[in-house]
Amino acid sequence: MAKSPRISRRRLMIGGGAGVGLVVAWWLWPRRYLPNLPVGEDETLFSAWLKIAETGQVTVAVPQAELGQGVYTALPQILADELGADWRTVGVEPAPLHPLYANPEGAQALFGTKPARHADVALMLTAGSTSVRAFEAPLREAGAAARVMLCKAAAARWGGDWESCATADGFVMRDGQRLRFAELAAEAAEHRVPEALPLRSEGPRLTGQSLPRLDTPAKVDGAANFAADIRLPGMVFAAIRQGPIGDTRLVRINRAAAERLRGVVGIVEQPGWVAAVAESWWAANRALDTLAPRFETRGGIVNSDSIAAALRTAIAGEGTRMASMGDLAATFRGASIVSAEYLAAPGLHAAIEPMSATAVWRDGRPTVWMPSQAPALARAAIARACAVDADTVTLHVTMAGGSFGAKLEPDVGVQAALIARAVDKPVQLTWSRSEDCLHDRYRPPALARLSARVQPGGSVTGWLAKIAAPSIGRELEARLNGGEAGWRGSLG
Repeated sequence: MAKSPRISRRRLMIGGGAGVGLVVAWWLWPRRYLPNLPVGEDETLFSAWLKIAETGQVTVAVPQAELGQGVYTALPQILADELGADWRTVGVEPAPLHPLYANPEGAQALFGTKPARHADVALMLTAGSTSVRAFEAPLREAGAAARVMLCKAAAARWGGDWESCATADGFVMRDGQRLRFAELAAEAAEHRVPEALPLRSEGPRLTGQSLPRLDTPAKVDGAANFAADIRLPGMVFAAIRQGPIGDTRLVRINRAAAERLRGVVGIVEQPGWVAAVAESWWAANRALDTLAPRFETRGGIVNSDSIAAALRTAIAGEGTRMASMGDLAATFRGASIVSAEYLAAPGLHAAIEPMSATAVWRDGRPTVWMPSQAPALARAAIARACAVDADTVTLHVTMAGGSFGAKLEPDVGVQAALIARAVDKPVQLTWSRSEDCLHDRYRPPALARLSARVQPGGSVTGWLAKIAAPSIGRELEARLNGGEAGWRGSLG
């Protein structure tokens, strides 16, 4: 491979997300895409995954949402191990929206299929326990490529073969000589990598070690920003009341009474919800009670009885046979059959952090801070609800205080954007705990009937399992992509 020409900051700037960046070592990326990871004046960009600063700080871009599961440590650990970095110098940065960070493994696990790109951005997704499985290979390759480039830069200074160099603890070493990554980063960016990228095979390793989590210090000292931590000049606070699940419409509120309360700055109505906006969240939540909203729900009300009836109707139907082996009818004929029925009720996600988002409109463009496991889909949902182009929406993905899948949903970000536009002020919307429970996307219920022929010794000679459960994969995909099943009619 021929050496690529030098690409300077003046010659090529990349826009997108939170900033601009200098492109180096561009042969590491697919030809269709260039990275949009923002780069500081003292940083050198090695790939869409890695920056090294003049201070020696190694920054790893992580496209997965940190939900408390440790992804802000596990993914940087993979790259840092392959690079030979000193863990004390490793930091993490959320990756910007970009097709390079798509997670087809997550889409496969969640939806049962690998969906097409949405809004020109391949699906970035944190779901299905796929973070390490999906990104181990590109992170190892990025670490290996940067290590080779650093070794080549060191070998050029020392004279000799770069393959005789090794890395460990943030240094390139050979025969008693060593140079810090920080000293070599700018020069290393000029070197190319071989077609066959060698992976690290010796030296002290970070793999397999229980390392200090990178997100813990900020969470302990309060520096970590969650959506409810955002503070903007002139910001007000919103509380929301949503109608029952189903085809629900808001039909009546006592607006005059709520507007007389001290601190209330606005009331925002949408077809399926109403929000009170005030100088504090407590005032806004009190105003909701004074509003006394009334909703009309067409069709059947969803409750435990209707859910149980739907499951029993489904399990009594024909269904779809998923697997079959042997002659079950002959095995069961004339035998004593043991039967049992199992019901799993809808389950709350019940994360420690209730749904929260902060939003502001500037020059007709919404900016939203929220936790999201699917940021491209969240941005698209905000754009649809606000009738603007997705490119005009700036989404800052914050850490999440737990999720269990709930942060796949964009509802709170959409609502915050609509409220902020209506009151023309920065707004922070937080669902009350009761609202968070009533309008959770519950773990789906299921009903199972099991029948078996059991021999006197305890062996099972025949077994039949019937399971009724919602088709959540298809429903979730349709909802997140703006289908009719999507927003309960409540997002405007």
